[in-house]
Amino acid sequence: MKKLLASALCGLAILCSVSANEAKAAYPYDRPINIVVPFGPGGSMDIAARILGDYFLQKHKINVNVINKPGGSQAIGMNDVLRARPDGYTIAFPTFSVISTTPKISNVGYDINSIKPICQVTTLPATMAVHKDSGIKTLADFMEKAKTDPQNTVFATTAAISYQRLLFTKILNRFHKDLKIRHIAYNSNHEVSTALLGKHITAGIGIPANIAPYAESGDFTVIAIAGTERNPEFPDTPTFEEIYRDQMTPEDKNWISVSSWGGFLASNKVSDDKIAILADLVKEALEDPEVIEKFKKVKIDIVYLDQKQFKEEIINGVNLVDSILQGKKSLD
Repeated sequence: MKKLLASALCGLAILCSVSANEAKAAYPYDRPINIVVPFGPGGSMDIAARILGDYFLQKHKINVNVINKPGGSQAIGMNDVLRARPDGYTIAFPTFSVISTTPKISNVGYDINSIKPICQVTTLPATMAVHKDSGIKTLADFMEKAKTDPQNTVFATTAAISYQRLLFTKILNRFHKDLKIRHIAYNSNHEVSTALLGKHITAGIGIPANIAPYAESGDFTVIAIAGTERNPEFPDTPTFEEIYRDQMTPEDKNWISVSSWGGFLASNKVSDDKIAILADLVKEALEDPEVIEKFKKVKIDIVYLDQKQFKEEIINGVNLVDSILQGKKSLD
């Protein structure tokens, strides 16, 4: 009887072990996940992807390959994801323009209907700064300079049609129709900050991670930022919505606080159950104190949105771009 009982218990233990291993081997534990970052190494999305990848490995033994695929205004990386087998093991970690802008100005072979949102991780709000020696303290001061000295008033962003330029163009068209302010496009947020540091431009519109070090050193004055609330990095800087609140219509609220987002996307052929698993894993990671501290250290704000909320954010961005470009391929 004892031998029979021992044998039964042994069999039960083996069965439980097999069941546990089978459960653990299910998606997404059985193979590495490829996160395609459509930028070169060292940028905000690349750093965030590596922080999350390290968490997944340490906490869940999920191996993550971060693959940098820059070029084509993010289209090269996005197309790699869309061409991959839609099994949930290859996902993209792009920003705003990959869907909102790039398909509008080039035939890249995909559009908003080609993708399925997983979740938003962060926002990259347009952050407008001037040099400390410019004499400009507010956005109103900048607009006044543009009126009185248009030849020497220049703002810069990354790319000819960047999120930052689109938002500021919308602000000019809506609230300053009499102003035509010159624009210079650079290749990166770092280049925008460098140009402003060298006083080659009047104002630079970048992202918090690139502007903050110069604001902290006292070289830059941050005069406006996108978002529904003031950014913790710049608590004394008003939002564009604050600045124009008295002039706004209800329609203006749909676009003036739109920020560039950073989030995970997959092919629209990936199953919803796998999308949900990935979204829950990311949410868990972003609530971990160590991950929060790592993000804070590199000045990347955590702003998690689930699939439904993220989809709404993407649509808001697409609508903003459509309202400005109106079928055009250029702003110049």
